[in-house]
Amino acid sequence: MLIQLATRLTGMRVIALASRPESADWVRRMGADHVVDYRDPGCAKRIQALAPGGVDAVFSAWSKGNIGLYAKVMRPFGRIAAIDDEWHLDWYALKDKALSWEWEFMFARSKHHAADMVRQHDILERIAHMIDAGDLVSTVTTRFEGIDAAHLRRAHALVETGHGIGKVVVGC
Repeated sequence: MLIQLATRLTGMRVIALASRPESADWVRRMGADHVVDYRDPGCAKRIQALAPGGVDAVFSAWSKGNIGLYAKVMRPFGRIAAIDDEWHLDWYALKDKALSWEWEFMFARSKHHAADMVRQHDILERIAHMIDAGDLVSTVTTRFEGIDAAHLRRAHALVETGHGIGKVVVGC
């Protein structure tokens, strides 16, 4: 979803990372301008060729093992937004460029009763309008109908592979 939001709301040029042809096709369909194979030993050089002055911003859904890559490809004072729960990251490599690390947690406003708690409602309402208007497409690719142990195990196993494409939904 973030690729769609970045291209439609900010006009950013998006460089996505994907290792398999089907993943690369998926991120292109979502709107990525370029796709680089993160398993390629020349990954950083390929990104630098696409963004010679450095990347302004990074969205990190999988931060483990990627701090060095971010430090190489980002411009000084760039920003990284992460959503994963990796506990043991060595951020020291980011210091030289004064890169900012920011966490996004969808429920932070409501969990902590933030003064701007209604902002989350506003954001989700805007996204709903964009979906209704056809400006955003769903990222659900796998759906298990019926909430039961077998479907939960199958869905969890798929997510655990780390190689799923799109979102997995278990529902009624």
